[in-house]
Amino acid sequence: MLIKIQTSIKADGNKGSSYALATYLEKYDVEKEKNSLEQGKLPEARSGFFDHTNDNLTKSEVVNAIDTNKKGLGKKDCKFYALTIAPSSEELKHIIKNITQKSIKNLSELNPKELEKLEEELKNYTRAIMDSYAAHFKRKGLNKGTQLVYAGKVEHFREYKGTDDLVTKGIKKVGDKKPGLNTHIHVIVARKDSNMKYKLSPLANEKGSEKNSILNGKKVQRGFDRTLFSIKAEAIFDATFGFNREIENKVIYKIEASKNNDTEIKIEKDPELKQDLQKKLINNFIKFNNYEEELLKLSLTHKGLTNDYAKDESISDIDKKRKQRKFNKYKP
Repeated sequence: MLIKIQTSIKADGNKGSSYALATYLEKYDVEKEKNSLEQGKLPEARSGFFDHTNDNLTKSEVVNAIDTNKKGLGKKDCKFYALTIAPSSEELKHIIKNITQKSIKNLSELNPKELEKLEEELKNYTRAIMDSYAAHFKRKGLNKGTQLVYAGKVEHFREYKGTDDLVTKGIKKVGDKKPGLNTHIHVIVARKDSNMKYKLSPLANEKGSEKNSILNGKKVQRGFDRTLFSIKAEAIFDATFGFNREIENKVIYKIEASKNNDTEIKIEKDPELKQDLQKKLINNFIKFNNYEEELLKLSLTHKGLTNDYAKDESISDIDKKRKQRKFNKYKP
């Protein structure tokens, strides 16, 4: 699962209108229309955008909603942000198997109703993510996606870029569609909440919590912890779709392992002890970043989400297990 939050070069760093970005997100609808007309067929209706409660929103409705929701923002302020929610191929296969009982490699293997059901599942997952997005700012009374102004769009393709290896080698051309399952969701979300009370910036880097952040004598939330947001999005996916994610595929583990903190884990031969060390690595990360309370809340609000980080064994406990295993191995 990849969650990406950014401004857009197509919209002058999001300081102006969302029109250019919304137009860009309709590129595959336009392509389908063009192909139909070239074949002498009547084009299908555009798939449209969705928000927290509605489907089939037009581009003009989206642009109007985003662009008019900017009270109190200056000319140089970002007016909106772009989110990309990209499940992995394995995650997509899992959802599709749940829906169709099929194991597929390409979306062409789905019939129209199955494809529609996949899109419906991903829209509802996105809505759950946007609930989490709203609450993640920790503003008083802000905890639901209905309190945001946003629009999402499901895309099923990814294209080769000029920097891709297959393009530089002349095997593929820029714009060629990549094979496999590449379905993902784009979201345009306004900087201000729907009541235009709060300025919400997911790109604010400073971390903090209410207990150690004081402004004018009041406790405040500082910044938007994008790492924790990604952890939550992954956990919500697993709970929603019943996805059994291996420890080494969890975003927390990947972050810590990338810091070369997994040397001892790599050389451990015993599977159970290896898993204990993996959990210890994750627990260290959670404690260091003060994530315990947030992850506990998440496990309580999403049924089916197991808190498999709860097991907190010390390295000495793990060493004792090692010694006991060796003793049992050679025990007559």
